[in-house]
Amino acid sequence: MPILLPEQDFCWFCRYIAGEQPCAFVLRNEQIAAWINVRQYERGSMLIAPTTHLPTVFDLDANTLAAVYTAAARVGEAAVRAFAATGLNIFQNNGVFAGQTVAHHHVHVVPRYASSDPRRLFHADDYEPVAWEEQLALARDVRVALGELPAN
Repeated sequence: MPILLPEQDFCWFCRYIAGEQPCAFVLRNEQIAAWINVRQYERGSMLIAPTTHLPTVFDLDANTLAAVYTAAARVGEAAVRAFAATGLNIFQNNGVFAGQTVAHHHVHVVPRYASSDPRRLFHADDYEPVAWEEQLALARDVRVALGELPAN
């Protein structure tokens, strides 16, 4: 039985990447895009996805896979610096039975803190979307830590 993907009429991530929907990007190039997750599991949570619509990790070629995880490590390190995080989760789900909710490959980068519960798993429906202004502020903090923006 093949991996069952989430049903969707369109791909939100493709809309973000195409500039059709507002998105608080922290890093972007021809292969990948990284942005602030609208649902903040922990302060500074981000998503990294290939710019091409590819549903699962099995659909990525080696170069795209390397680009996604290189970006995950880079923005993860920046988030640890920007938010004084004491830990970091990097994870990815394939198929609805593994928790995938958008049928576009993506990696979650989640800063963790001394107050975090390391056993708690992320469920998008458990968190309300944060305000656009907060998403932009978080993105700015990460971009400053990446050296993409000046500190002031």
